[in-house]
Amino acid sequence: MSFRKSLQDLGRGGNRSRLPPLLRKIILIGSVRFACLAIFFSTTVYAVQVPSEEYAKAIAPLWAKMSRDQSEHFEIWTEAQDKILRPYALAALEDAYARIGAVLKTFPQQKIRVEIYRTKEGFSLASTLSIETLDRSGAIGICKFERLMILTPEQLAFGYRWLDTLAHEYTHYLINILSRGNCPLWLHEGTAKYLETLWRLDNPDYLTAGNRTELARAAQEDRLIPFEKMAPSMVFLKDQNEVHLAFSQVAHALHFVETREGSDGIRKMLENSAGLNAEIFEISWKEFLKKEDLKETPGALQDKIKIGSGNEVNDLTSVNIRGHIRLGDRLRQAEKPEASLLQYRKALEKEPANPVALTHLARALITLGKETEALAYLETAVKDNPNYEPSFVLLGEIYFKKGDFKKSEKMFHEANALNPFDPQVQKGLKLVQEKSGD
Repeated sequence: MSFRKSLQDLGRGGNRSRLPPLLRKIILIGSVRFACLAIFFSTTVYAVQVPSEEYAKAIAPLWAKMSRDQSEHFEIWTEAQDKILRPYALAALEDAYARIGAVLKTFPQQKIRVEIYRTKEGFSLASTLSIETLDRSGAIGICKFERLMILTPEQLAFGYRWLDTLAHEYTHYLINILSRGNCPLWLHEGTAKYLETLWRLDNPDYLTAGNRTELARAAQEDRLIPFEKMAPSMVFLKDQNEVHLAFSQVAHALHFVETREGSDGIRKMLENSAGLNAEIFEISWKEFLKKEDLKETPGALQDKIKIGSGNEVNDLTSVNIRGHIRLGDRLRQAEKPEASLLQYRKALEKEPANPVALTHLARALITLGKETEALAYLETAVKDNPNYEPSFVLLGEIYFKKGDFKKSEKMFHEANALNPFDPQVQKGLKLVQEKSGD
């Protein structure tokens, strides 16, 4: 059976098992971490995004480098260097299967293929997103062709919430089943963003302090992004700032749905999304947003995706405080921790929640033997900046020294969910597990 004829037969409801093995592996859905690109089928075909023969040939060498592990509902494929990610990914996805599935009342029976790519170029090829698109939009995950795909966190300057990203992409998978391929992009992405932390938390943590601050300011300044502008894909927005604002908007819109109708309202909305009047809904959500009185947290970071190398002072601080942090760092390196504290505190007077300033100040306090005081600053850092890994590592080290191995392990696991390739993270996990007897 030819490639094109196979797809035509499938589109008419043909038997998927008759397809060539490679083609069976590469057909299905298309919902990007920062975009929704195509349509899903389960046992019934709703629509199929057609991959080219060139795609099948190009992806084969990448797959040849991969091996797999599997759980009850997922199989995960990586190259050898990313094997460390597999047990964490499978555990998180099984939790997502149970917990997000319970909200949406959707539990796929087929085993779902997951792939983690080693390089930006490999992920670009597999996802069909250009390198320019990845760099501009910050896309690092996609649900497409019956596969969940992400870029290894090792390729990102500051790591990222890669387990949440897998849960996000899996949620797209469920949405397409539930909506029968009729879900508009803003609702697709809003649902996935709103539910992506549910695999690890009892209640969705859908807005970090930094994203909440930006949403509040955008509402005040009348620069919210219209839902219709988000289509056909968020990757076509101007830059990461617009992308993250769009995500904050649609996630908050799902908070509106749950507040008004409960979690079952989300499922019902997805089931009936084909008849949804988006314009009326958007107006209602904006009225709800006005009454929310969202708290601003100066200095808290918006989500930041940077593929390749980076410098946290340059990339994660504003020009208002950058000079204070650099001078503080030089003083600390010159073994003048007390003088460095003055500079870090000047930075925090301007941006009290900046995690770089908070964490560097905590390091200076630890040098002076003031670990209890350092803890308070670090707890603020992780509360307002849950995607900044160094604060979690430092907390893990402090709690370990204090003999609180349970808290220490929790902090190292949080760091592991951001950057498992940080040697300090793996060292910390090993030490705390030895102490706890695991």
